[in-house]
Formats: sequence, C-alpha cells, structure tokens
Amino acid sequence: MVGEIIEELPWREWGTSVAGWIRRSPPFTASLALHVVVLIALALVLVRDERRRRPALELAFATPTVADPGDGPVEVMIAPQEKPEQEEVPVEKPVVPEPTAAPPAVVPDEVIAETPVAASEQRPPVVGALLNGREEGRREALVAEFGGSGETEAAVARALDWLVRQQQKKDGLWSLQGPYVDGGSQENRLAATAMALLALQGAGNTPTLGRHKEAVERGWRALLGRQLDDGRFDVPPIPEHHKLYAHAQATIALCELYGMTKERRFAEPARRAVDYAITAQGPNGGWRYDPGKPGDMSVTGWYLMALKSAEMAGIELPPTTWTRFEEFVNSVAVGDGSQYGYRFETPLRPPGPVTAAVSAEGLLCRQYFGWPRREPRLVAGIEHLLATNAIAWPSRTMRLEEAPVEKDVYAWYYITQVVHHAGGEPWQRWNAALRDVLPKAQVSGGPQAGSWDPGLDKWGHIGGRLFTTCFCTWMLEVYYRHLPLYQDLAD
Repeated sequence: MVGEIIEELPWREWGTSVAGWIRRSPPFTASLALHVVVLIALALVLVRDERRRRPALELAFATPTVADPGDGPVEVMIAPQEKPEQEEVPVEKPVVPEPTAAPPAVVPDEVIAETPVAASEQRPPVVGALLNGREEGRREALVAEFGGSGETEAAVARALDWLVRQQQKKDGLWSLQGPYVDGGSQENRLAATAMALLALQGAGNTPTLGRHKEAVERGWRALLGRQLDDGRFDVPPIPEHHKLYAHAQATIALCELYGMTKERRFAEPARRAVDYAITAQGPNGGWRYDPGKPGDMSVTGWYLMALKSAEMAGIELPPTTWTRFEEFVNSVAVGDGSQYGYRFETPLRPPGPVTAAVSAEGLLCRQYFGWPRREPRLVAGIEHLLATNAIAWPSRTMRLEEAPVEKDVYAWYYITQVVHHAGGEPWQRWNAALRDVLPKAQVSGGPQAGSWDPGLDKWGHIGGRLFTTCFCTWMLEVYYRHLPLYQDLAD
C-alpha cells in the first residue's frame, strides 16, 4: 500500500531509480520516511503562520525638551508595528554618552535650565535663570517679595522716561555730557548707551516688548552697526582708560538682551563681544585699561558680570578663563578674604587701596564663584560693608565735609547686589534705606524730572547726571533685575 501512495505523490518524477529503491525498502523504513516528511511540512506551515501573527517592536526615540545635557532622561516610546515580511533584527540598547558641556558657539533658541542644588550645600545655582524675574507679571510679585514698593517702581518708571528723552535722535545713542544739565567731565558714548540700555532692559524692555521697545531697538541698531569683526564697538570718543570699562558694559547689555529674547540676530554679535572680552584678560587673570595688561578689581568686577551674563545667555566660556579669574580675585584678597584691594603690585605690601566698591566687587565675585551663603568670610565682609557704608543723599547746598556719609552710587550699586543675593536680615537693613532714600532724592519736576543729581557724589563729576541716574535705576530694579543666587535656600 505504501508503494501505491508513493506512486501517486508528485515526487514520482524524481525517477524510476528512486521509486524502485522505495519499493525494495522494508515497509517500516518507508513509513518512517513518509511521517518525517509530513511532520517537517507541517512544522514549516505552522512557523510561517506564527511569523505572520507576531508584531514587530520598533524603538522610536522622541526628542525631549532638554535645555542642558544630562538635564533629564531620554524619552523612549515603544510602538508596535505590523510587519509580517520583515526580518527580525536584534536591537542593541542605545549607548547614552556622558553629559558634555555645550559647544563653544552660541546655540540659538536654546533655553538654559537651572540646576537644582541641595539646600544643605548652600551653593549658588547655575545662573541660567537669573534673568527670568524681568518678565511681565513676575516683576510685581518679586517687588513685593523682596521688599520693594509702589514708590520704587514709580521711581524706575520716571527714570526710564528721562533716559528715553535723552536718546539722541540723529543716531540712537546716548551721551555722558548732554543734552541734560550736569553732564560728565569726559565723553564716552559707548558707555552711556550701554548704561541706558541696561537700565531699560532691567525693567523688561526689549526691541519687541515693553513700553520703551522703540528706544531699545534704536539703541541696538546703532551699536550693532558699529561692532567690529573682533567684537569691539567703534563708538568714539572713548577715553583711553575707559575702553575696557565700556566694552564690559556693552557686553553685559548685549548678552542680557540675547538671554532675554533668544533672537538669532543677537547671537553672533554677543559671541564676538564675549570673545574679545576673553582675549583682553590680563596675565594676572584680571582686566584693566588695555587688553592683555595686568588687571585691577574695579574693571574686573564689570567683566564678572559680562561673562556671567554670557553664561545666562547660554554662551560657554573656556574653563581656563574662570580659573585665571579666580586666581586674580585670590591675589587681591585682604586678610582672610572678607575684604579686597584695588590691585596687587608686590608681595612686599598688601593689595590696595581697599575701598567699599572694590570690596563689594570682590565679594560679588565670590558669590558667583560658589561661596556658600553662610561662608564666614562672606558674612564678615557683608557686615563690614554695612557697618561702614549707608545710603544717604546730601543736599546740594551742603559742603562735602558736612555730608552725613560719603555719597558713592558706584559702591552702593555693588553693595546692593551682594546683600540682595545674601538676603536675610542684612538685606532688610540695607533695603530699608534703599527704598526710602532713592525715590525721595529723585528730581520730581522740570526738564530733569526722573533723574538724580550727581552733585557731591564721589564719581559724579566724571560720570555726570546720566551716570548717576543709571546707577540709581539699577539699584531700584534690584528686586527683579537678577534673581537672588541663593533664592532656593532657607535663611
């Protein structure tokens, strides 16, 4: 019977030799062979049918919204796909690289996320979010939270109105010497323009937002049209010893603007301005009057904020820049580091002279470098500044020797920043005078309404009315101009 079945199978065409071999085989052998063939055929059919029903799994990597490398896990989505004919290929687990620093070039439209810091460490957070307090709707809340008032905000509004009135119609720049009264003894239109723009931007004005957006747009159109390929701004006249001061101020303003707007048109100019600042760093790690010369604490303090503003905007800096910077600050530290001198010239004598302004600049550097909030040297330095300085506004009719304290808006500005970052009782003490004295001292009537008188100020005769007005405005914007470095930490 087996022979008859084989004769009827389609394999008969294999040839008579094969059929003859099967006929001559014992019945058991032929039956076994037949069953093996049938089982193999059934197995092939079942396996093919199973492959058709099995869904293929694909790994699809979504693009997460991550501001900084390492800020969060990569989102993985597993999506089943019906692909019956596709061969299954083993998929290796993707290799996640170690977080790396941002590339040297500015990445347009990148948002820098703030890195949380454990409260027990009491260390300042990454500076990327410090400009966020200027946003519409947040300023009012921050004024209330940090001790401002309706009077301080009204004073800021009047000051900005005065500054906009002083913008030169012919080219969009500002001047240290007029058209107002009590101009400075030296002209520096780059510094004047940068200082005015810093005041306007401090209250949230940009070329597209804010009450004074047109003035900001005109000012930046004028400045950027005068930026050279190496990053400098060609805005004469600039006194020789003011050049790096002015470049630092313009760099702060430009980096703030880019950080606030993320507009691509400001990215490359900001990068070039920062590059020039880096190349101008002196051999001792600081900055002074000429690029590449040993620095002093006064000019270097402005470059702290120029470079930190660059970081706020997402511009990365070479680590060596910060290493050398900190070495400079170490070199001008006096005593235990709670005070700072203007320059270090020889090991035979301590750095000096020690003034309120440069000591406050040194302490501000320490805060941004990462000193803890309760660092004893920082606490002692702040206490010394508060014990030896006070905000008071002498009458113009007084003689200098009759003034209750030295009027020095330059020093007050740096003290205000340091104490605001520190917060707590020292800030409450300092702010009580700040929010009371400055609004009352502002000119309330006439063509100079909204400005502050430079008379009897330590530097007022050099900087003039615009200089004094900008520094007072920056102080009254302190509640939101930069969020406190230690804002997430308990007092």
